[in-house]
Amino acid sequence: MEAAVWVIILPLLTSFILGISKLYFKRTLTPLVIGSAIIYLFLLLIVINHSDPPKVYSVGGWGRLGIYLMVDPFSALFLFIIALLLLPVLIFSLKYIKIHKHIYFIFIYLLTAGISGMVLTADLFNLYVFLEVSSLSSIALSVLKNTDKGIEGTFKYIVTSTIGSFFILLATILTYDVTGTLNMAEISLEFTEVPFKVRSALMAFFVFGYSIKIGLIPLHAWLPDAYEDSPIPYNVLSSGLVMKSAVYALIKVLYIIFGLDFLHESGMLHIGVLWGVMTFITAHLLAFQQSNLIRLLAYSSIAQISYITIGLFVGSEGGLVGGTFHILNHAIMKGTLFFVVAIFHYSLSAVDIKDMKGLGYKFPLLSFIFVVASLAIVGLPPFNGFISKWLIVEAALESGFVYAAFFILVGTFLSLTYYLKVIITLYTKNEKEILIDEPTLSLRLPTIFLGSLCLLFGIVPSLPLSLIHKVPNYLLNHEDYIRILLGG
Repeated sequence: MEAAVWVIILPLLTSFILGISKLYFKRTLTPLVIGSAIIYLFLLLIVINHSDPPKVYSVGGWGRLGIYLMVDPFSALFLFIIALLLLPVLIFSLKYIKIHKHIYFIFIYLLTAGISGMVLTADLFNLYVFLEVSSLSSIALSVLKNTDKGIEGTFKYIVTSTIGSFFILLATILTYDVTGTLNMAEISLEFTEVPFKVRSALMAFFVFGYSIKIGLIPLHAWLPDAYEDSPIPYNVLSSGLVMKSAVYALIKVLYIIFGLDFLHESGMLHIGVLWGVMTFITAHLLAFQQSNLIRLLAYSSIAQISYITIGLFVGSEGGLVGGTFHILNHAIMKGTLFFVVAIFHYSLSAVDIKDMKGLGYKFPLLSFIFVVASLAIVGLPPFNGFISKWLIVEAALESGFVYAAFFILVGTFLSLTYYLKVIITLYTKNEKEILIDEPTLSLRLPTIFLGSLCLLFGIVPSLPLSLIHKVPNYLLNHEDYIRILLGG
């Protein structure tokens, strides 16, 4: 069986084995979790290495209802992000998570399977199925602590996620009704015969449904509440992969099925860029008002997703490269910030900004890493966030979206104000004695690893860009993607 198929099967199998081990072999949790993650990392690297030219896999002999997997540079990027995040999150969680450990890791692996399936599948229905696997796993993880705030936030998550899923499923069913196929390449070819208004309506359903999953304002209300009292290591995967996988699915649907010409003709590119600008300005202003650091990071995630949206919607090669690079960078930067906050919470049982006073002296290395990741996510040199933001600004200017480029610079200033607020608090001396539990190496190592990437990918951006530069080839020229998927 091909490695790409095992990328989906292995985490599902691991979840099942973890469920059995919970009943009969509880002491095997750590070796099962880490052993499976190491094998999975090896599989991911094999698949990523065979992503250009794209490779197609057919699972099952069911014709148009079969499962088609396709590994291309865009999907390879997401597999690369999984490779960077999964093992650090698992190592961190083994020490951090105190209750419902087996359940936590079962759903982490189910979440990984869902996201892997989303980025590999090449047909609409299975895209929806894997989206639901990741969404339901994410919902289960967000309520794991079983607190009042967690239950309230998860309830909002369930309601809004269900609405988003309804519109995505409706669009999928209607697309099958008018084309008679679920294969993305075949749909794209059949769409040339579908009336403009019908295609526009289908596109509107897809965009609305996925925008809820992404958390674009005003469809964002669930996200800060769902983050606030969920396990913090899970938030690393949620911000780095769950939200981004919805972005991936939307971009794949728009560029492959509808095509760049239709996006221009329908005005969708202009709508996407304007929506992104309005979202990040609002999100930055809301982030500034937060006293809880988790909620601040949640609103910051919404803003960063908006930068990505702008890059991917300007409709140019530079925009796709910049937006895709920012997907990777945000996963690293926000993952680092959540890890540091998780350690602060582990040591102090607090996540309010005022409770961070003086921690810069108690945790000098971790506080320095927080500063590095904060400046990176703001978009200052020499960190990775600066490179991807600059590429997005450059692409926006080249494509005529001058207002977007201007407001990205404004957004950079706004984000600097609230991250400086946290940094100043960290390095303000606290007259009270701070009692802390010293974090173990298993908590510090994943944090240091991700934090170092903020600097490495800023100084040597050619490392990730060597993969990312190939992404526009099969999105802007979707005829090549269609030809390869159809076996041409």
